[in-house]
Amino acid sequence: MVIYDLAVLFSTALPAIAHDSLILKNISDNVVDGIMRIYAESKKQIFIAFDKQAAYPESTQKILEDNQVLQLLDNGCELYGQSWNKEKSE
Repeated sequence: MVIYDLAVLFSTALPAIAHDSLILKNISDNVVDGIMRIYAESKKQIFIAFDKQAAYPESTQKILEDNQVLQLLDNGCELYGQSWNKEKSE
């Protein structure tokens, strides 16, 4: 699916694609590293949601760090300042 999306992106006027972390979860680390290299070399916009960055090789981590625009974390660094999946105690 990733290769198909990239082929469509590079062979059409489509300006961007978006990939969720679920698409990359069942792909080996070396292949994900290659995909990240393709993403990094693209002149078009590619948006990805990526989980567990530290679990991947340093080369993948470097590409992600060099190209990240937004990083969401726990403890106040969530989008809109709060986690959507935690209940507030009153």
